[in-house]
Amino acid sequence: QVVRRYILGSVVDSEKNYVDALKRILEQYEKPLSDMEPKLLSERKLKMVFYRIKEILQCHSMFQIALASRVSEWDSVEMIGDVFVASFSKSMVLDAYSEYVNNFSTAVGILKKTCATKPAFLDFLKQCQESSPDRITLYGLMMKPIQRFPQFILLLQDMLKNTNKGHPDRLPLQMALTELETLAEKLNERKRDADQRCEIKQIAKAMNERYLNKVRNSGNRYLIRTDDMVETVYNDKGEIIKTKERRLFMLNDVLMCATVNIRSSYESSGTMTTGQRYLLKWSVPLGQVEVIEYGSSEGQGDNCRFPPQHSAENVIINSKPNKLYMGPGQLYHDLQNLLHDLNVVGQISQLIGSLKGNYQNLNQSVAHDWTSGLQKLILKKEDEIRAADRCRIQLQLPGKQDKSGRPTFFTAVFNTFTPAIKQSWINNLQMAKLALAEDNLLGWFCVEDDGNQIKKEKHPLLVRHMPVMMAKQQEFKVECAAYNPEPYLSGETESDSCAMEHGFLWIGSCTNQMGQIAIVSFQSSSPKVIECFNVESRILCMVYIPEEEKLKEQNKGLNSENVLAKSSNVPTICLGMEEGSISVYKSCQGSKKIRLQHFFTPEKSTVMSLTYMSEYLFAGLVNGNISIYTKAEDGTWNTEPQKIVKLGVLPVRSLLVMEETIWAACGGQIFIISTVTHSIESHFEAHQEEGMVISHMAVAGVGIWIAFTSGSTLRLFHTETLKHLQDINIATPVHNMLPGQQRVSVTSLLVCHGLLLVGTNLGIIVALPVPRLQGIPKVTGRGMVSYHAHNGPVKFLIMATSINKKNRNKLRNSLPPGSEPKDDDDQKNVLHHERPSSSSLSNTHDTAVWLGGSVGSIAQKSDLSSSSGSLTLSHGSSSLEHRPEDSNIYELLKDQNISFKSKRQRSKKMKVSSVLVISGGQGHRRVNKKTKQQRQDELVSSVMVWQIPLLNI
Repeated sequence: QVVRRYILGSVVDSEKNYVDALKRILEQYEKPLSDMEPKLLSERKLKMVFYRIKEILQCHSMFQIALASRVSEWDSVEMIGDVFVASFSKSMVLDAYSEYVNNFSTAVGILKKTCATKPAFLDFLKQCQESSPDRITLYGLMMKPIQRFPQFILLLQDMLKNTNKGHPDRLPLQMALTELETLAEKLNERKRDADQRCEIKQIAKAMNERYLNKVRNSGNRYLIRTDDMVETVYNDKGEIIKTKERRLFMLNDVLMCATVNIRSSYESSGTMTTGQRYLLKWSVPLGQVEVIEYGSSEGQGDNCRFPPQHSAENVIINSKPNKLYMGPGQLYHDLQNLLHDLNVVGQISQLIGSLKGNYQNLNQSVAHDWTSGLQKLILKKEDEIRAADRCRIQLQLPGKQDKSGRPTFFTAVFNTFTPAIKQSWINNLQMAKLALAEDNLLGWFCVEDDGNQIKKEKHPLLVRHMPVMMAKQQEFKVECAAYNPEPYLSGETESDSCAMEHGFLWIGSCTNQMGQIAIVSFQSSSPKVIECFNVESRILCMVYIPEEEKLKEQNKGLNSENVLAKSSNVPTICLGMEEGSISVYKSCQGSKKIRLQHFFTPEKSTVMSLTYMSEYLFAGLVNGNISIYTKAEDGTWNTEPQKIVKLGVLPVRSLLVMEETIWAACGGQIFIISTVTHSIESHFEAHQEEGMVISHMAVAGVGIWIAFTSGSTLRLFHTETLKHLQDINIATPVHNMLPGQQRVSVTSLLVCHGLLLVGTNLGIIVALPVPRLQGIPKVTGRGMVSYHAHNGPVKFLIMATSINKKNRNKLRNSLPPGSEPKDDDDQKNVLHHERPSSSSLSNTHDTAVWLGGSVGSIAQKSDLSSSSGSLTLSHGSSSLEHRPEDSNIYELLKDQNISFKSKRQRSKKMKVSSVLVISGGQGHRRVNKKTKQQRQDELVSSVMVWQIPLLNI
């Protein structure tokens, strides 16, 4: 109570300061400028600079009154969440803020230009700032409305942390968080749209090219990102001969490369202004841009055993004059030569073994030294390739047609300033190209509340649709799936060190009598079935069970024999069978079909649902019971249940883990079972109508979405109070797209990164927007319906998350002390580090290399070194954010380095993630296309793989 009262005081103080700041803008800036004669700003410009501030002040004045009223009665009514909901769920708040936010860039632009052209205006701003007690600038005051909702969200999150379950303010606080997050999300979207339009206009103006005017006038084009990079030019030998600073503009369908020129000009008033002009070097369609990775096909260059200790930026940016540096292309060629030589030395070693006489310098010991020396050279060369490739992007770009009309190509090589920027840039390129693919040009039918279509960059993108079955076995139908996040290598070559690693998916399909398992790997950009086998009964459900952390720690200290003995301590997939049995399969990289256990449930009751938590396996049975299994000491499951919990007589169709409880759906009721005592804590009816049977549940934040076997309604309940909060009829968006009034029911359900995904009996997927914070996952818009559909029900929707391979390698490799690569952010803090020559190992035909000694001696002979000191070019990846609040408008006009500094700070925070959603059903079809009679292969067990855009993550 003390902490809650303290936070309430913070909310009150924060709101008072905010309202005072809005009043200062109007009283200290707008009113004097409006009354001033002669005017420094025209009436039109004044209105544009201070647009909508009065309306925002009005909204917060009303909120301040409601807040004060609640503070006065705090001892009797200890609630504040409902005040936020009442004040900020009004449309006038969104309208006022969104128009202010959209206009912000224009307002700041007017202020900057006026500062540059009218010294009197600059003096006025300085005087106002210096006379204020906190010396905050006009820009700082105008940033406060943009920062307000994130501040509110932080305060409410603090309040919620200190509000116990059962407190009357807890649900209102969660509702308030949902309202504010939804409002902030819509404001961010509108601001992003406005900034993108503004950026394209500025680029077009700075380039002054006819081509860019087309870009500006095309309403469908938008800017994805702008990056400063260093282009490297190589000679015929693969040596870097020069570098050039370039700026790359990635639009949604065009990639442009330009040189930045800083030009000074004099206005009519005699004031000198500095602006950026761009000289366009080339512009190509984004869909034809290809990224070339050395060694990606053969796997030699990327499959290194040690991570790099140096960054490419050390070689390129701080290169010494009159020195030649080798590029990754030549380094990779050198590696191939070394591998060839190792093979030859291996053959020589075998021949030496067949010698009949004894010779002083020709024996197995000498051959072993040769082999060892070559292996060390190969490791070092691999290291150099990885180091040079970390920040390097090689692009294959379309050129003009030759005389015979055939297409030509040229390459361009760029170096980013951190590996994270390279990874982010390539991911953005791949997502943009995926959005341009034919399948995604018209992928979703969507109408937002205001009648405008949802922007394409928010749509899930179809990566691939593919069958998952053995050849000529069309009778199998997809039933269920489980995802293992551990990468499934199975001898495949590893992807690039910056790549995002996905795991693999187990998919269960059934005929009338038997089942089949297909394992799909998501390692490469093209998902593929890597294994397929039959099982003796129909598979109705499955669950992935990770390796126990305790057992994993124990295994580290065991020898290999003991580890083999404890083979059950591995990730597994449990299958629930119609015959009333549970099968446990090994599920780890490199493993083939290995069944560890198979046991029957009591009375051989059909297994309808499975879930796992805290070393317990929960099986929902067709007879209305839940069987709870425990693990034995060796890591296997005890075949007899530790306890059976009786729920009812109808099948237990769905099980869900939630904190320290299991939620079980039996008929139309949900039972909440403790994972500690395994007893029923509470239960409630999910629907008042008789005969409504729960089929699916999906939890997000403090809400649970429930679907039923019949009907098209989804219901949202609060997980703490069990209150019914919202109903959604998914038939409405489906019928908006499809002609006729076909019956719609829910066959699968998933909440994933701001989307509630609903699979239907018609094979169509509906995506509804929901908040992402730990509030109430209420549907906040009309959503969208996919034009890509299955031919039968969508049997499952499952999320596949990625793991950064670079981070995984840090965990996998046991590196010697001090050999771990430094964090990218700290690279510039290294004062001086000698680097072995990239070229010293390449001229093996000209210089003899001693294979018997340490490879370190070769590095010591090198006269080529490069400092990895701080970068002189302070560029980074540009985003569309605004500068910090303490930025000074008139200082920005003089000091160009401020923007560079902010870019570097933003590039440090860059993190890229990847999320796939997989749907399972029969075949694939396009709803908006007329199709001929369905072929037999269109009815086979299939999956559709969707990429969730990075914007939504």
